[in-house]
Amino acid sequence: MLATAQHAALLIFGDCAEVLARQLSVTGRIACAPAAVRVLFGLPILTAPFPLFVGAVMTERNTLLNQMSVFAWIEDNAIEQPRAEVFGLTPFGEQPVLFVRDFDMDRPVEAWLQMAQPAGWVRVVGATIASSHYSGERQLLPPDEAALALMRLNLPHDAQPFVEALASDVARGVSLKAALRQRRKTTDPELLHACDGWRVLSRAASLIRLNPTAGRDGQVDEVFKLAPPKRW
Repeated sequence: MLATAQHAALLIFGDCAEVLARQLSVTGRIACAPAAVRVLFGLPILTAPFPLFVGAVMTERNTLLNQMSVFAWIEDNAIEQPRAEVFGLTPFGEQPVLFVRDFDMDRPVEAWLQMAQPAGWVRVVGATIASSHYSGERQLLPPDEAALALMRLNLPHDAQPFVEALASDVARGVSLKAALRQRRKTTDPELLHACDGWRVLSRAASLIRLNPTAGRDGQVDEVFKLAPPKRW
């Protein structure tokens, strides 16, 4: 389910997604609907009010990177390779070539959806796992735990042993980024691409886990307040 309010969006997963969507829709301020969406990940540009949706990077050693792992590479190499070229799209369809040094690396990756007019672009500020199997209080998950929770929910059954191996490493104090990097040469690239995508989303949007049928406060509309004022 997709919930939107003004220029912000919330992705709702889980077997109680419709229940939570109905709760959010009661006031009429938040629109909810089933949706298959394409999330675009962008880096904030130092000299522009909008992000660049990253497509590929050419490193200073002339290696082309064009998978979701490019975000992890930028995190690791922004200081050492500031003149690496970044290719992508602006929200206006322009295709500038920027250097890594042109981005504000002190700010997180941004996740955006392009909606039909007049809404236009909306920023994904949060995700929620609404599950009838969850019995605890509403929980805000740290990024690595959030990514693993989304992998467990969305990746196919035959990928779950891989996810649990990642979870075991994270439980031992290894970052999810490092755990994925250790497996790059031995794992199906499509599976890694999906895992990298969930890891990036977990850094772009807060993830809340809750049970909206448990009689507790199931409202998560305050997550929309996380959206900064739109500047473009």
